[in-house]
Amino acid sequence: MFSEMLYEKVVVVLIDALRVDFAGGEQMPFLQSKKELDGMNSFVAIVKPPTVTLPRIKALTTGSIPGFVDVVMNFGSSSLTEDNVVTQMKHHGKKMVFYGDDTWLNLFPDHFVRYEGTTSFFVTDYTEVDNNVTRHLEKELSELDFDMMVLHYLGLDHIGHIAGPVSPLIGPKLKEMDDIIRNIYQELSKNDVPSLVIVCGDHGMSDQGGHGGATESEIKVPVIFLRTGEISSQKKKKDIPVHEIEQIDLAPTLSLLLGTPIPKNNIGTVVTDVFAGFDIQQKLVALMVNGLQVSEVLQHNVADYELDKGYQLYTRTHKSFLTWINSNMSTAVSLEQGFKLRKQFEDSIKLMSTKVSSSITQYDGYGLVVSIVLLWLILFTLVSMDRNNRQKWFSWQLFLIVLLIGTFSHMTVCTSDWIHSDLLCDSTVLSRGLQLSMLGIFAVMMTSLICSFVGRSVLVILFSTFKDICRKGTISILLQIGTVIHTLSLLSSSFVEEEHQTWYFFIITIHILIIKNMCEQIFQLKHNKTLNISQKENSLYETEPVKYGLKSDSLKEYQLPNTDNMVERDFKEIHLLHSKVYHNKNSCSNEKQVCTLREEPIPSRRNIAMVIVVLFLYRLMRSWNQTGNKWLNIPDIGDWLIRPENVYLLSVLVAVSILVVFLCKLMWMSILQQFIYSIGLVCVYLHKSANGSLVQILSPSDKNGCLEAQIVYTSLLLPHNIILVAMMVVQDLLIELHIWPNLKFSISDWTLYFLWMGQGTFFYQGNSNSISTVDVSAGYIGLHDYQPIIVGCLLTLSSYGGIIFWMLSLLKLIYWKSHQDKDEDNKSTIRR
Repeated sequence: MFSEMLYEKVVVVLIDALRVDFAGGEQMPFLQSKKELDGMNSFVAIVKPPTVTLPRIKALTTGSIPGFVDVVMNFGSSSLTEDNVVTQMKHHGKKMVFYGDDTWLNLFPDHFVRYEGTTSFFVTDYTEVDNNVTRHLEKELSELDFDMMVLHYLGLDHIGHIAGPVSPLIGPKLKEMDDIIRNIYQELSKNDVPSLVIVCGDHGMSDQGGHGGATESEIKVPVIFLRTGEISSQKKKKDIPVHEIEQIDLAPTLSLLLGTPIPKNNIGTVVTDVFAGFDIQQKLVALMVNGLQVSEVLQHNVADYELDKGYQLYTRTHKSFLTWINSNMSTAVSLEQGFKLRKQFEDSIKLMSTKVSSSITQYDGYGLVVSIVLLWLILFTLVSMDRNNRQKWFSWQLFLIVLLIGTFSHMTVCTSDWIHSDLLCDSTVLSRGLQLSMLGIFAVMMTSLICSFVGRSVLVILFSTFKDICRKGTISILLQIGTVIHTLSLLSSSFVEEEHQTWYFFIITIHILIIKNMCEQIFQLKHNKTLNISQKENSLYETEPVKYGLKSDSLKEYQLPNTDNMVERDFKEIHLLHSKVYHNKNSCSNEKQVCTLREEPIPSRRNIAMVIVVLFLYRLMRSWNQTGNKWLNIPDIGDWLIRPENVYLLSVLVAVSILVVFLCKLMWMSILQQFIYSIGLVCVYLHKSANGSLVQILSPSDKNGCLEAQIVYTSLLLPHNIILVAMMVVQDLLIELHIWPNLKFSISDWTLYFLWMGQGTFFYQGNSNSISTVDVSAGYIGLHDYQPIIVGCLLTLSSYGGIIFWMLSLLKLIYWKSHQDKDEDNKSTIRR
């Protein structure tokens, strides 16, 4: 019954990133008009994450559920060896042609008699990439010597990456796709043979324009079957609700429509509604064949498959079906019973499919446990080495004992029946390498840890560590405890999805504590008798000036200006004394040695005001790009700025932001550096204006502004995120001038502080832990063609630019501080 193709010609039009709300409507009038005809079936397909092209093509052709490893393989796909619809067509001597995304050619080499691939990763091109597909249609539709033609259009997906789903480019592109579908349908309708046009999307598009996640707009795609010829009755039909199916259901459906066997690893369910002209018995036969194939997959993946509810339901339904065929029931009763059997077949297949999916999705428990243990060992070893840096001895005898114990334990686990690890207990080269690395790291870390604890109680070490933490200030304690809390929060999937909320809370809290710390210092000085203290210190200084390493005639440079504000004078006096006279208690080693002068930080009201400005900028940046999962769809400032009607305002803000960045860095540069820096910033604006994001002032070097982008890659960010760069630069300057000098932090505390700033900036850019928020278009800025290494580097810089910025800022300040300390040491040596 299903050994021959039900349609003479089948054309699959796969539109990349076609969302449900894109199909039909005013933007696709032809498809909208066909919804009222019997020659069309429309469904909503549910896509399993990850919603990227390669795993979606695999799901469409094999009926199986690909894993997240296919996200990585998406950038370098190899041939598909798993049983699939395309290979079955080739084995049955069917002629296939293909035009579009070259991922198909990588998966199915030598399968198509005619083909041309287009690069799917060069996302800045959304015109030529589709024209290269459409230009072959005239010839193919005139000859019609193929059995199946696959067209994969990429332009819509590329527009989403560049400008998002609300871009004015979306409408014309959908109209272009609608015209192509109408043209194919009309050409096929001229023949008397029944033909089928299938329109679908491989995945959807998020509200930010990307894909890869699990939001509703990414996992729901339209699937439309358009029939021509005698099978299509062209009658008006009643309003029928659109049913939801799984994307993997298309594999068995296509197989039966094309007259080929269902792929061996398929776990999808045949969509019998598309079998026009088939009676209930023929549809039940299709479901029976489908159920038999899925039950075989169940038997190969589940040990106790006989106890599975889906398998038992299928067995009962199969027997009832055979009884129903041989029965002599009336037509009405038989038809009613047939629909019940159809529902039971579908339910049994879905239950078996769910069971197979859950059995396949298994985690390597032993590998996870080993990884966690090694991470904790490394952490404890580093802590113990930091606290006991004098104990650097290592026992090789102890190392061999620990290595033997670890090897014996590992072999015991791998040879047991209750634990198995494909990663750590296999005989492959990769597995053996991992095992040797694991045992080596375990032995080294454990030996070092035992050596550092020899003669000391673990409780004493823990108590001492806790005591040292408590001696630090509130801000230092928050930095350390907050980092630990963040790490523990990642155990929850909800906190992973909304990780940005954790960093937003920590960043605001740390700056509020900084303001509190500054206020406490100011009020403490105010309520002390600062004037009396300063007078005593001045008297002491005047009587024994040489003791402090200064000549008496040098006092003039430290005289204060006259002022009527006594409080201000007191503050200035105290600041002067602390910064120029007060010495560190550890500066003098003996009485003859001159004390080294150290600057003691004393905050002012201006410092507090500047920290408040930093807080205000963080609040503004938080509303710039919504991210995460719960609040992703809420409109933000970035969404408003990128609207076409706000292009002039955006252009002005970007120009002002570039000027702010230049002015903030101006004071630290030489004339040559200023000139080069200004050229780079101008090129940032010119590149964004070249691709139409901003108003053009000068004519670009080419339509894509590649030359300007190659001169400076600051333009990797989206246009409205350039304003974020200006805010970051201003914050960096304020932190450098008003926070860094007034906080007595250790280098480790400052490292955590700047790490927090970088993590927050990562999410302020609109990034999240979902790959759908990755700005893929940034990888192609300044390129004329696809270059994987350069694209990867640019994507990394674009995604993690905020973290890189703050880490470089930390290194800069540490470098300046080390030079400042050296200068002070040199001055003290000269005074001696």
